[in-house]
Amino acid sequence: MKISQKLIPYTFALLGLALAAPVEAWAQQVDSGTFVVYVEDRQVGTEQFLITQAGTGAGAELVATGKVRVQLPEGSLDLEPRLTTRGVGADPVNYQVNVGGSSPSRVVGTVSGRRFSAKIGNASGEQLREYLASEGAVVLDPGVAHHYQFLAQRTHQGRVPVIVPRENRQVMATVASRGEEAVTVGGVEATLFHLIVQPEGGDERHVWVDALNRVVRVEIPARAYRAERTRMPR
Repeated sequence: MKISQKLIPYTFALLGLALAAPVEAWAQQVDSGTFVVYVEDRQVGTEQFLITQAGTGAGAELVATGKVRVQLPEGSLDLEPRLTTRGVGADPVNYQVNVGGSSPSRVVGTVSGRRFSAKIGNASGEQLREYLASEGAVVLDPGVAHHYQFLAQRTHQGRVPVIVPRENRQVMATVASRGEEAVTVGGVEATLFHLIVQPEGGDERHVWVDALNRVVRVEIPARAYRAERTRMPR
């Protein structure tokens, strides 16, 4: 097929735009949705999130972004997290989170080898932190429900190192499975896997995921906290 001479400049212009497009533009959506957050059965906010994947196998890169807006008795919690993982095991590569509210801050961290290096900025200035990142570790930021997908992908039974970036530490968590349960969300009933996550020195968390490890509900009974999807993932 012969291309008109008049169309050639436009053809190359479109090709240039395609080549210049960011990698994320070609990523496939893995999951997205909205959690409604409750404390003592009272709605206090929402969490919106999107997880995409570019590439496959060892070259796979997952990017999870979100917005958490919650109003608690002790003050508001505004988070904008962004987690990047790589490889078949979805190993964390970097994590950043903007924290709003009365004490705004920003954490930017990277995993290199067996170390997690974080730069923390707030009204007082900037600090650098570095600590152990064990093999097989996952990132769990308190108040971010969709992060439990990466833990569920890792295991439904066993011990998992957990990086807690805003607390500048790593802890071990024990994961146990209660098997399958029927759960109704948004008027739809589905069979989900019920996991119990117990971080060392922390409160027990109950997490319900589907067969693809997509998080549907998270509960922390000691805090009367519950994050639940507005509808089942498709």
